[in-house]
Amino acid sequence: MSNKYNITCVFEDGATTHFHTSAIETVYSAALRSGLTLETDCREGACGVCKAFLADGQCDIGDVSDEALTEDEQEEGFLLACQARARSDMVLEFAYPLSMLKKEVAVIDARISELEPVADNVMRLVLESDADTPVFLAGQYVNMTVPGRVPARSYSFANAPGDNEKMEFFVRLLPEGAMSDWLRDHAKVGDSLQVQGSYGQFFLRPPRAGRVVMVAGGTGLAPMLSMLAQLKASGNPMPQVTLLYGANFAGELFGQERIAEYGDNVTLHRVVVNGEDGWQGQTGFVTDLLADGLLDDAASTDAYLCGPPPMIDAAREKLLALGVPSARIFAEKFLPATSVEGAA
Repeated sequence: MSNKYNITCVFEDGATTHFHTSAIETVYSAALRSGLTLETDCREGACGVCKAFLADGQCDIGDVSDEALTEDEQEEGFLLACQARARSDMVLEFAYPLSMLKKEVAVIDARISELEPVADNVMRLVLESDADTPVFLAGQYVNMTVPGRVPARSYSFANAPGDNEKMEFFVRLLPEGAMSDWLRDHAKVGDSLQVQGSYGQFFLRPPRAGRVVMVAGGTGLAPMLSMLAQLKASGNPMPQVTLLYGANFAGELFGQERIAEYGDNVTLHRVVVNGEDGWQGQTGFVTDLLADGLLDDAASTDAYLCGPPPMIDAAREKLLALGVPSARIFAEKFLPATSVEGAA
């Protein structure tokens, strides 16, 4: 019997689909069998229409022409879905939206199983469902809706992808906002929501050299918690992770006890903008922590950034200056807390 592998496809619009394949069928054939018709033309490895980037995993690229897939592209990690056959679980990135294929991401009904404040204006929300919970990659998000009350809002998973029993999120409660008002004033255990996903091109890649730096602002810590849990559960030696975490006030920080469970594998640096209320740590912006000497091998470091756009832009600039390759800096921006609710 042929080995069975899981294929995850991430599209330009952030939508994600999943299907199974065997070692003897092509990615395109397996997708078609699952009901997903990927973009293609010749189906003979000659046109390049079905080109995808292999973000994770191994495959046999099959018989392809130099015009459709050059040697440089092969070395960079590209393949043709009509020819490639999996040799492990794979994550593929496609340069067009899933919506172009006229396929919608499923919506599932869920209910609140846990609801608790974990910091000033931060609520921990755990959902469960009688249906299958969304398959996701560590770092991705869902769109969450309260039918008739709250339109879709985007929140990143905080739990590991392998945890099929729950969906965990950390939500920043804004002074005004449909989801914030509902969670703060009305929501209770047992209440129903709808979840659609998963989405996002911000997800964990295999560490190249055992060095990872994460920069999180506010509830941008949530996807980092998911990534840490996945790194621990992967079965491979956990890399050395430097986690830089910032907030406006000390009371807004959360997650320290969970991070401490990783021991020496994770070095946590916390900083707040306003060092009041007895705060004994460093003050300033989280990007101030990206200083010379922080990374002992920047060229072999993978970086993950999640927070408001100004933080992302400043962190990217400093990481590049430190020597982290641009292609190994992955980021998720969400709207500032002073604006409307967005991905977090």
